[in-house]
Amino acid sequence: MAEFRAFIAWVTGKESMNEAAARLGITRQAFAARIAWCWRVEPTLPDVSRFHRYVMADGTYVPYGWCLLALSGDDGRPVKWQWCATETKEAYSRLFRGVKRPGLLVCDGGQGCLAAAETRWRGVRVQRCLVHVLRNTRVDLTNNPKSDAGKALLRLARRLTKINTADEAAAWLTDLNAWHAEHGGYLKERTTARQDPGHANGRKWWWTHERLRRAYFRLVRLNRDRMLFAFRDPAVTRDGGPLPSTTNQLEGGVNAIVKRTLDHHRGLSEAHMKRCCEWTVYMLTEHPAPESFVVPRHWKAGKTEGAGSDGPVPGTVTEVQLPATGVDAYESGFGVRAGWAGRSG
Repeated sequence: MAEFRAFIAWVTGKESMNEAAARLGITRQAFAARIAWCWRVEPTLPDVSRFHRYVMADGTYVPYGWCLLALSGDDGRPVKWQWCATETKEAYSRLFRGVKRPGLLVCDGGQGCLAAAETRWRGVRVQRCLVHVLRNTRVDLTNNPKSDAGKALLRLARRLTKINTADEAAAWLTDLNAWHAEHGGYLKERTTARQDPGHANGRKWWWTHERLRRAYFRLVRLNRDRMLFAFRDPAVTRDGGPLPSTTNQLEGGVNAIVKRTLDHHRGLSEAHMKRCCEWTVYMLTEHPAPESFVVPRHWKAGKTEGAGSDGPVPGTVTEVQLPATGVDAYESGFGVRAGWAGRSG
């Protein structure tokens, strides 16, 4: 258990393997050998049957092309995680499986997430993260729009994240209608192939201000689908206090911690990288008890595995001391590294 506690402190902390070994008064090779069996211990999250007034779902991309989907509850702590390659409906369906229908789902509005939520929790109310809405609007309009209509719409979008009450939400929608009354004609402007043959691409005409239209109608669609201000809908808030309008709690409280931990442990092999993420998330639960997952087979397996095999066995001393396939770096503490190993685009 002393070896395992040292492993948990290192794999979820900031120390390099050199530093962790030095603190114990041993070499890094000895430290790697003593914790090799610990990689086989797999954590799982506690029971997910508790009702949450709201849950947040989001994915964070990590090396080797993996995405770690995380679901947090109304206490800000992780409820479930799910590994996937992309944020598909199937991946989110597995994430939501077994979780009691919440009062509100806060997410970035990805189609896979929305489709899975409707399948698992039919009719559940969804709050689109307003930070993501603002971010998407900025992508369409840029941070410095040239037209008066674009400048006015960006100012309006920037107010979204400052809305806290139902009255403020109603006032914002009134201002959005006023924006359309003033700039609706500008939105309808068209460009014909005769006016700009270089951009026709076989079209006879197209909307002149396509990006502005996309930004505006995204806001209209979200309001129509009741995802813009669901966090202030009396039907959703009647059972308690205020609800969140962004996924900041999840992104800053779980995803960011996973990213920071991986940053401290660059060069991990694929399997060890995933296990590092899992332990990092598990340790954010309310009452983590990592030793409860350890059974004799975990440390005994190292004595028999690898005999007669064709190569190093994951989790053994040999595997720890050799660079992972496709990675030009060793485990933390082994050699000099720069940048992410195996980061996907």
